[in-house]
Amino acid sequence: MIIDSIQNWLRNSIFLRVLFIGFVVLLLQIPIAMINSQIVDRNSTRNNAVYDISNKWGNQQRILGPRLVIPFYEIHKWTNKHGKQETSKKLRHAVFLPESLNIKANVKNEIRYRGIFEVPVYQSSINLTGHFAQPDFSRWGIDPQLINWKHAQLLVNVSDSRAIQKQVVLRWNKQSLNFEPGLGETNTHDAGFHIPTVPLGNHSGDYKFNIAMVLNGSSSLYIAPMAKNTDITISSDWPDPSFQGFKLPNNRNITTQGFDADWAISHISRNYPQQWLHDTFDYNKFSASLVGVDFITPVDNYRMSERSIKYQLLFLVLTFVAIWLLEIVYKLRIHLLQYLLLGLGMCLFFLLLLALSEHISFFWSYIIASTAVVAMTSLYSKAILKTNKRASLIGTGITLLYIYLYSLLQEQNYSMLSGSIGVFVALAIIMYVTRNIDWYNLTRRGE
Repeated sequence: MIIDSIQNWLRNSIFLRVLFIGFVVLLLQIPIAMINSQIVDRNSTRNNAVYDISNKWGNQQRILGPRLVIPFYEIHKWTNKHGKQETSKKLRHAVFLPESLNIKANVKNEIRYRGIFEVPVYQSSINLTGHFAQPDFSRWGIDPQLINWKHAQLLVNVSDSRAIQKQVVLRWNKQSLNFEPGLGETNTHDAGFHIPTVPLGNHSGDYKFNIAMVLNGSSSLYIAPMAKNTDITISSDWPDPSFQGFKLPNNRNITTQGFDADWAISHISRNYPQQWLHDTFDYNKFSASLVGVDFITPVDNYRMSERSIKYQLLFLVLTFVAIWLLEIVYKLRIHLLQYLLLGLGMCLFFLLLLALSEHISFFWSYIIASTAVVAMTSLYSKAILKTNKRASLIGTGITLLYIYLYSLLQEQNYSMLSGSIGVFVALAIIMYVTRNIDWYNLTRRGE
């Protein structure tokens, strides 16, 4: 008799039923973790494909320059312990930036493929024009006789100089000079090209320059405002730019055919001066002044899949609560294994979404995966809930959940607010539906 009472309590206890359903939800976290691991793995494979193509075509490009580097000698005099005058001479370098710089970049984008993975790359035609003023050493009190004008250099940094497509020529006043690889002896750790001997002499006027280059790259293009007044214009046929850097464009025009953007930047907005001594300057300051654009893919299916799987617990809990309430209201008896099978079907949605989105658009992947799962769960619900009406309630509820999830994925800025409101509404509905249930007297289950 006591054993029968215990068995009856175990069978009809609402508290234990809820615990067992909760255990099924926890058990379903195993396939969810496996699917999430698959998303991470496929994303890593895609990133390796991106790296492989970018490394051969051209990486993200950062352009710094041009700048003049002029050597000079620093003389030190002192009296030794024997009372004799001694002198030493140390070679140092002064760096000067242009007075004006106008950069125009025309970027042509294309998609390269490695297997099923798409990698956006570009080829850019970049033209740099401007002028230097006569370098002024007076602020450092340097004797003009100690300046080595004959070995003045012009440097241009390009982060991935391997991607330069043609010989780069400097038009210096009326002369044409070919750049040489590297940045000379003063910047051996950076990439780019330089003119080893720029004709300066005692010229009293400005030095006008023009530099044209064709440069391959991928993902992004950034340019530093290396002049007292810098004007930058970037034009591209890429319709989904993401403007980045310490300053957004002054003007931009984005259409389905591409975009145009321009920046006008004064030197007072930078964190480095117009001239400095090479061995006293922190060249990392250039990074803080870069402006440019990322050529982003409008819908990253791996990121969207990763975001969607974060809501799986909400899906499972709300669906199981709905089925459990139908159990209570209609005095049904649904086996925990049937809960598990329904949950596995809902977990399969995320795997289908990932697999389909690698071959077709994310939108249609979402439609196909959600439709398949709704159809499967609705048909199975009909078998376990006995009627079409009850199955349609579950199918409609799951459909609304998928519509709600897609809206969350599309609205990144308000996803937390929308998610909080959604949970609140779901809880309110559950409280309303169960408001008249007498939980203490609910002991009998369906036959």
